[in-house]
Amino acid sequence: MALKTAYVIRCGCKARFTARVCEYVFVDYNQDLKEDILSGEFNRVDCPSCGQKLFVEIPFLYRDEKNRLFIWVCSNKDKSKRKKLEKELIEKKTRLECHFVEGVEPGKERLVFGREELVRLLLREDAGLKKSEGGWLRKNPVVQLVMEEDNVPGCLVFQGKKIRVAIPLAFSSDAGSPKDSPEARKKWLKHYAAGVNIHNPYSSLLPSRINNEWEKVRMKEPLRKKEDEFEDFASSWARFKVDPKGFRERFPERRRFFDSLKGMEIPRKVQTLRVGGAK
Repeated sequence: MALKTAYVIRCGCKARFTARVCEYVFVDYNQDLKEDILSGEFNRVDCPSCGQKLFVEIPFLYRDEKNRLFIWVCSNKDKSKRKKLEKELIEKKTRLECHFVEGVEPGKERLVFGREELVRLLLREDAGLKKSEGGWLRKNPVVQLVMEEDNVPGCLVFQGKKIRVAIPLAFSSDAGSPKDSPEARKKWLKHYAAGVNIHNPYSSLLPSRINNEWEKVRMKEPLRKKEDEFEDFASSWARFKVDPKGFRERFPERRRFFDSLKGMEIPRKVQTLRVGGAK
């Protein structure tokens, strides 16, 4: 069961066309659409003029009665409107017409921003998905997309059996960051990508006990810039590798924690793919 609505689409080639895209997915009856969401093919349409595949990002409702999930998926650009959208979509239920929501229990609704946040939530709450994809995500190699353009950090692409997600990489925000030279940028991104590979929201390689230790360390020695636990880990890992002496002086507790990880086995390898120029 799904609900599609016609939208006018504008392509980069300046063509305008109409396409029907999903505003509601009841995955108990639409496993094919669930797989499209996991792979990144959901609400993608082909431009009839140039043939380019376009992703149409509109709010949609994801319903899974088996796992008791009722999720509004909004655009990444609307994160600043979280409180307003929570009140509009969850409290007042102002956009539920024709969405077949009879019998939905109060408090069951969730709100996420972007497909990536939805996939993270599903890996936590959908036991069947976690079981079927967890091993593949941990073992499959990940691909670091290295952009040829200056100061474009690229991303790390993770693949399970059905899931495909990308995590943006980032340069240091500190003064004297590795934007200074191509060699420094390359070195920083290599270690930052390794940190993302070790600890990320889709398939962290840190056992729960070690992850709990990491949370205690980062609360004890917070960075100047507030980051979530995954960005914090990746940037700290890169600093630890690029400047171990300076890192030890500034963050002795973090240094001791990273030293304790030296013997940890990393079953998932990082492969590099250059984009935008000669390979």
